[in-house]
Amino acid sequence: MKAVYGRRGAALGAAAVLAASLLTGCGSTTTTAAKADGPVDLSKVTIKVGDQAGQAKARFEAAKALAGAKYKVEWSEFAAAAPLLEALRAKAIDIGGAGDAPILNAIGGGAKIKVLSASQSVTNHGLALLVPKDSPIHSVADLKGKTVSPTTKGSVGHFLTLGLLKKNGLTASDVNLTYLQPADAQAAFNSGKIDAWGTWDPYTAIVQNKGGRVLADGTGVSKGLSFYAGTTEALADRAKRAAIADFIKRIGASLDWANTNQNDNVKLVAQLTKLPEEVVRIQTTRGATNLVPLDDTVVADLQDVADTYYDAKVLSTKLNVGTYFDKGLY
Repeated sequence: MKAVYGRRGAALGAAAVLAASLLTGCGSTTTTAAKADGPVDLSKVTIKVGDQAGQAKARFEAAKALAGAKYKVEWSEFAAAAPLLEALRAKAIDIGGAGDAPILNAIGGGAKIKVLSASQSVTNHGLALLVPKDSPIHSVADLKGKTVSPTTKGSVGHFLTLGLLKKNGLTASDVNLTYLQPADAQAAFNSGKIDAWGTWDPYTAIVQNKGGRVLADGTGVSKGLSFYAGTTEALADRAKRAAIADFIKRIGASLDWANTNQNDNVKLVAQLTKLPEEVVRIQTTRGATNLVPLDDTVVADLQDVADTYYDAKVLSTKLNVGTYFDKGLY
């Protein structure tokens, strides 16, 4: 397997080699802590994984990334990060993937979760503020007085919208923000009930495929980070923690496969998600997504998002995000 590189150029060679061994069924199935206390029987463990729009499950299945896993994975699909994180907060799932902004919104709301891993997109073109193809709006400044849906409150679409408004000399009070679930936002966008929509892939790719325009994307606003978070309860269970640690390592393997097998990835993801191939191709040609270390830079990037949300009164409490990381899994 090819080594996976983070955005700062540091190769995660060890993680990639371990991920490769996992894919052949020969990797370790316990964490270091678990080894110190004796082996755990993963054959009796099921971890419940939250997924947005079936994207991660499709990638894992296409890459055969769970080959050789001793534990079972039970997938649950959600339309967006907000309901996924609500399920995480309610302990209906053990772990789940979401962007930086919704993770912080969940933590700020009192969810007992920890950040376990981070991945980063090479580009931020999939996170975008969209307008219909015939819209008279041609700049973010043109949005003054218009109705904009940043999708759900506290989502990456919300963070993008706030950032783009600020970058162009506007504030949230200069537009009419309406918070909608993705399906409702999509319907409102298609029917002309909103003037612009702040969203992410695959929704961005769906709109682009139908001729919709990107008014502005996440470049210069978002760091393109996504995270997996887990409940403190699941992480306190030694056997589940070992299974979760193994699953996190396999994320890197699934991303590496998707990055290096683009044509196969497009076909299989389209089949598994029921999205048109042309939509999946738009999404997958934006650039690679790689697992990155949970280092000080990632913590600082997430802190910047938290501070932005606090200033915008999305978060009622100023967070010290470093206390919400569990760096012991990879």
